[in-house]
Amino acid sequence: MTTRKLTMLGALAALSALVAACGSTTTSSSKGPLVVGGVIAITGTSSFEGSNQSEGLLPAIYEINHNGGVMGHQLAYKGVDTRGDPADALPAVQQMLATTSNLVAVAGPGTASAPTIVPVLNSAHIPMMAVAGESAYNRSPYKYFWRLFPPDSANGTAMALWAKQKGYTRVAAVFGSDAGSQGDLPGVLASLQALHVNVVANISLTPDQSSYQSSVNQLIAAHPDVIMTESDAGTAGTFFGELKSLAGLVPIIGTEATYTTPWLTAVQGALGASDFHKYFTAMITAPSKVTQAVTAWNNAVKEDHSQLPVSISSAQNNPFAVTYYDGMIATALAMVAAKSTNPVVFNSYIAKVCNPGSGKTVVYTYAQGVKALNAGKQIQYFGATGLINFDKYHNSYGNQEAVTSSASGNTVSLGQVTVAAIEAVPVKGVA
Repeated sequence: MTTRKLTMLGALAALSALVAACGSTTTSSSKGPLVVGGVIAITGTSSFEGSNQSEGLLPAIYEINHNGGVMGHQLAYKGVDTRGDPADALPAVQQMLATTSNLVAVAGPGTASAPTIVPVLNSAHIPMMAVAGESAYNRSPYKYFWRLFPPDSANGTAMALWAKQKGYTRVAAVFGSDAGSQGDLPGVLASLQALHVNVVANISLTPDQSSYQSSVNQLIAAHPDVIMTESDAGTAGTFFGELKSLAGLVPIIGTEATYTTPWLTAVQGALGASDFHKYFTAMITAPSKVTQAVTAWNNAVKEDHSQLPVSISSAQNNPFAVTYYDGMIATALAMVAAKSTNPVVFNSYIAKVCNPGSGKTVVYTYAQGVKALNAGKQIQYFGATGLINFDKYHNSYGNQEAVTSSASGNTVSLGQVTVAAIEAVPVKGVA
């Protein structure tokens, strides 16, 4: 372990010198393509993160490129596989920075690799459209870090509030032992404590085991009336399949990360459609009301569906995907507003083109935004996720919604938990 840490520290030191030298690669007077790096787990147990990203990022790039690009530049996607492991993420990002001309932004990183990668990308002056859920970023010191997504702690609090609202009194927490799955757990446990709801079991699942019978027996012995959960799809399918076989089911409340096609497919396959729809609820970022932005998002997915790893409806209903879409549209509009593709210049414009303000023209699509900016107007991009209003720490998120998935794969709303309610819970120990 000591040798590995020293090796990583040495690599970080070398990388600091490298990024200082390669910062100029983001400024170009040519009309060559501008590169967006997808720094995320593309392979490995967290490969669903890469799918989530491509489902949103590729339609956004398609829409931008089919509306003139960014000041004559087309956008190009470059996948950078972190494998969900900081030790793999660092050299992958190092190679990206050393070899990529006209790198203007990064989609990611995710939770597992963020502590290692965020400081490096920030030092390289590369804007990040991050999905890292750690509470450390609730008050982020990083100028180039942007998060259009609720922190894990907020999602965990929403889950606790929903359980309280439904009258549950005995909660079992069942979370994967991997870093990504563990992100929501502190918020869940602290919020349940604050709301005086009993936690009768806290079970950690090692990913990719052939059986979880001992963990299932531990849960059965605790007699919960609801399970709160996050893990990778394969682990969840095995665990809940064994639970149903050995003892039957109780209601399940999943984090936002469970509301993705691989997880839904695996668990529904293990439980059967009838039981799945009867027992499963996920807490996700509340879907936006239908606006021109939502229409543009749905159309972009349809038009670019041949490039996506899932069906059209799966992508359209993926809360992670639509967040990536909005992040990319906002970043492109920031470049147009700043009249520059240099991240050092346009980074501060990301909030300027999104946040509401007096005299701003509200736009819902990339094309509308470019037209208004070229006419000399200030804009407010109202995204497919709804209102975007970054705070001084570059975080923006809205209400949480309890949903389930219908037999046809559509999202069915069960109710909302507001941001005000989340912020009112006196959670201790979670920033």
